[in-house]
Amino acid sequence: MYIKTYLRRSILIILYLTIEAHCRFEFTNVNCTAYGKDIIEFEYCYLKSINRTYKYLSGKAKLIEIPFANFSVNLVMWKRFNGYRPFLYNTTVNGCKFLENPKSNIVAKFIYDSFVPYCNINHSCPFMNDLVLDKLPVEFLNHRVTKILPLPEGDYLFEFRWIHFKNVFANVKIYFNLS
Repeated sequence: MYIKTYLRRSILIILYLTIEAHCRFEFTNVNCTAYGKDIIEFEYCYLKSINRTYKYLSGKAKLIEIPFANFSVNLVMWKRFNGYRPFLYNTTVNGCKFLENPKSNIVAKFIYDSFVPYCNINHSCPFMNDLVLDKLPVEFLNHRVTKILPLPEGDYLFEFRWIHFKNVFANVKIYFNLS
């Protein structure tokens, strides 16, 4: 009787410890490229590591074409499997319509909510000033991709293709790791 109880408790503890494995989000690289120099230019786009525990992502895009409206964003998620392969999401949203009604696309809303507290893209079109992402911390995203929408461990790439009149004018690639 005692041995059965001991075995059941041991199995429950092992299952609990297995389920409670913790993932850790970490930026590995960021790359911002402007193809349409008559529309947008990136002033800066970088990762900054203050110490071992505090890292953040910052970027600033200067709009050349003002007022800026009528754009789409293609969101693609890649996972590294012997090279980067498409994983889970590949969706395109009309930027202005999405900003008017963020609940129209649940994938885009999750991604938008992942950076909107740290940027000035929080109003509807048209945009009249520069687009700024200021100090998006690793801890904020760690909570979102490990607790809210858990992803499996691995290397990932999140690509944002900015489209204006069916031409890609900017590309932002965010590389990260879950371990």
